[in-house]
Amino acid sequence: MLTLLRYGWRVARGSTVIVVALAVADAVAQALFTLTIGLVVAAVPAFLAGVTDRSAMVALFAAFAALFLLTKVLPPLQAASAHRLGNVAGLDVYLRMAGPMAGGARVAHVEDSVVLDQAERAAGTGGYQITWSLGQVPNLLGARLTVLSSAAVLGALTEWWIAAALVVLVLAAERWRVRFVRDEVAAWATSTESERKALYPFELALGDAPTELRVFGLKDWLVRRYLRFWTSAMDELWRSRRRGYLLGSAPLVLSVLVNAGAVAWVIVAAQSGRLGLAAVASSITAILAISGSGTPEIAALVARGVAAYRAMMELPAVIAERHPHPAGPAADLGRAPARQIRLERVGFRYPGSDRDVFTDLDLEIGAGEALGLVGVNGAGKTTLTKLIAGIYPPTSGRVLVDGVDLATLGPDDLARWQRQVAPIIQEFARYPLSLDDNVALGARRPLTDADRARIAERSGVADLLPDLAQGWDTVLDKEWTGGTDLSAGQWQRVALARALFAVDCGAKLLILDEPAAALDVRAEARLVDQYLNLTAGITSMIISHRFSVVRDADRICVLDGGRIVESGTHPELIMLGGRYATMFGLQAARYTSGPVNGSGDE
Repeated sequence: MLTLLRYGWRVARGSTVIVVALAVADAVAQALFTLTIGLVVAAVPAFLAGVTDRSAMVALFAAFAALFLLTKVLPPLQAASAHRLGNVAGLDVYLRMAGPMAGGARVAHVEDSVVLDQAERAAGTGGYQITWSLGQVPNLLGARLTVLSSAAVLGALTEWWIAAALVVLVLAAERWRVRFVRDEVAAWATSTESERKALYPFELALGDAPTELRVFGLKDWLVRRYLRFWTSAMDELWRSRRRGYLLGSAPLVLSVLVNAGAVAWVIVAAQSGRLGLAAVASSITAILAISGSGTPEIAALVARGVAAYRAMMELPAVIAERHPHPAGPAADLGRAPARQIRLERVGFRYPGSDRDVFTDLDLEIGAGEALGLVGVNGAGKTTLTKLIAGIYPPTSGRVLVDGVDLATLGPDDLARWQRQVAPIIQEFARYPLSLDDNVALGARRPLTDADRARIAERSGVADLLPDLAQGWDTVLDKEWTGGTDLSAGQWQRVALARALFAVDCGAKLLILDEPAAALDVRAEARLVDQYLNLTAGITSMIISHRFSVVRDADRICVLDGGRIVESGTHPELIMLGGRYATMFGLQAARYTSGPVNGSGDE
């Protein structure tokens, strides 16, 4: 509890002070109310006998009513303040989780199962364990203060050992329940990977792939897969939780016996004349208050939150330990490449893989050069762009930009280099934002009207505008009011517009990875005609299976077997008669064979 209170103090000091103050006020009110009950019970017979005057009785009842009202008003105020504290903490939790996971200039940590498991433990069951638990801290704090204040009343009226025994019993019951929560957390820690597997079919079923889901009849398969992985992930946790509930209820039997003994002691003391009527009423009320303030389940929930909080606080250290950033010399690549990008004897394999994508790859791209890159599927063309952008460091060899080894750059310097790269990757994100935001996302300045007109014409986005009800302000997602969906080819034009605007904002390297994959024939022809104009004055790489897209590049490289096996202009490679010429011939034959009257399939 104190761990989460300290956390609340750091993120929302004012709300935490209010929560603690209300908890203290509630505990004091409960203690005073307990004493007042005894006084009222004792005063009624005296008042009826004429011993107590009316004004004293009215004052006593007024105090009783005020304290009763206070005990009813304070809990909702506590709940409201706890809710506010949870909201503020929720934002901080998001930033502490998203910062390490989304931060950094490389991506290996978000593909690391150890890091993902740590993040899952930090999120906790349901994803909001910390904020849920923090919202229960005021309840637990208030309950414990009520236990102590009621014990003080009971000890003063009876015997201190009775009060101490009841307090120890309540706290022991909480600790006993928390012990089983630790077993739950340990079980949970071993099942996070299975839970992540279960989330995949769950998200698909919610609409990530609605067409395939229905056309291929995948509903039953998704349900079976989800149930299999989810039950596998939760089975040990459920067993641990059932064991905790069963064994955790054992203190209840002892609680009944001890509380019954305390009440019996009070009755015997009253019969012997040691306790008066007021003391008897207040003592029994205090015993019930202590017993009723035991909160083992709330203590268990808070314990789960503490475990999630510790996992969250350890997340940056886990990432730093498994994926350290070099502390190399500072290098300013804010205007690179000014000379060239050079890959020297580069080898690379993805983390966790035993297959080399590249072995001793050498490549040089001159500043201002338009380079085309071709190769069969799986040759590593997209991976090569990730190495050049510094997303992954090479397993061996060096990637040099103007003579600076990217692997030696610290995160800030590497991020500055990445701001110089304007990519269209194959799996580009389709943001549920307006067209304007989709194009300007991540740019160094907002779009102007002149930018919109220029970018729309160069990228082909101008063809989309007549169908967008709100023009550049139209949200590109039909799930939003007034939004619309785009085809794959239309999204590709939006991605091209984003890359071109990044170039307008100062990026020096344009990477076009399969930029025509989803374009129709006319859009592809326009891209081919405009390619050299689009890349004029900057360094560029264009990757495509369609040889018509790369043939006008200053130089074309063929990637095969983890190396560059051919390099030259289109005419030079055709004359060479090697892999490029063979692949070009096979592709060209698709368009030259068959009927010329348009009646065939081609």
